[in-house]
Formats: sequence, structure tokens, C-alpha cells
Amino acid sequence: MRLIKMFLFVLVGLFAVLTIIGLFIPSSVKISRGIVIDADTAKLQRIVGNVQTWGHWFPWIKADSGSLVQVSPEPDQPGSFFKWKSLNYKSDGIITIKAIQPNLVTVSYHMKDMNDAEGGFRLRPVSAGQTEVQWFMEYKLKWYPWERFYGIFLDKIIGPSFEQGLQNLKELTEKQQPQNT
Repeated sequence: MRLIKMFLFVLVGLFAVLTIIGLFIPSSVKISRGIVIDADTAKLQRIVGNVQTWGHWFPWIKADSGSLVQVSPEPDQPGSFFKWKSLNYKSDGIITIKAIQPNLVTVSYHMKDMNDAEGGFRLRPVSAGQTEVQWFMEYKLKWYPWERFYGIFLDKIIGPSFEQGLQNLKELTEKQQPQNT
């Protein structure tokens, strides 16, 4: 009996210590990746602000050719959504456009087995015919210690998908450019 009490005491103490440490870890994680694309800002604004184009470059869809995709009838307005269900990777989600402003498209993310997040795409002209596209997300964490510790690794988990998506966007956009001969 004494051994059981000691075990429970240690277990409760360990949980308390982890919870206290977890409270010092930030309650949100900001994930951001960027790329320079040889295209003008207006063209990229039309692509990232239109959910019908997302299936051609979104990393979660390109990785699973069997994904079921649904887009809203009005593809380039606030409230437009991109919904998918991955058959091979057991993931699904919905991304909804919250606002479309010059050089900025803000979205909300609702993905299976993840907390809701906010983010979007920021466009910045670099030079004539070149635009930097930044894909960003702010992921809110709950107070649970294991979720706060999970947040430490979230950039390493989601960041490569953002990089792949931006590379897909670059290839798609630059492939559509008229060739100068």
C-alpha cells in the first residue's frame, strides 16, 4: 500500500511539474514560409485568392491523388472554402477565406485532429515581375502540457508542407508564364 501511495505521489508531482513548465511555453505557434516567384503580384493574388486553383498546388492534395475535394461555388470571395478528404493519409480539413485585401488573403484552418488556426498568404512585390509569397499560420495551443510540448515541434511538422506547397505554386505559376524566345 505504501508503494502505491508513493507511486501516485510521484505521478501527481510529475504531472504538476510538467504542467507548470508547459505554462511557460507560448500558447500559440507561428509557422511561416516564403518563396520568390517569377510572376507579378496581381496574378499571384488571383491564384491564392481563388479556392478553385488550390487543388493544383496545395501540398496535402498533390501528395494524395485520391483526395476528394469540394470547393465553394463562389471561389474568390470571403466565405469561399476548400474542403478535402484524403483517402490515403486519413486527413481532412476545410480552409475558408476570411478576407481578400490587396497583397493579403487571410484564411481560417479547420483540420482533422488539430486545433483551429488562422493564417493566410502575404504577397510582396520584390522587383518587376517577381513577387515574394509568404504562407503563414498561427496555431493556438490548449493549456495541456503535452499539447504545449507538441507545439515546440509543430513548425518542423507543418513547415515542410508549406515549403512544398509554395514550390508547387512556383512551378504552376512559372509554367503558365509566356516564354520569351
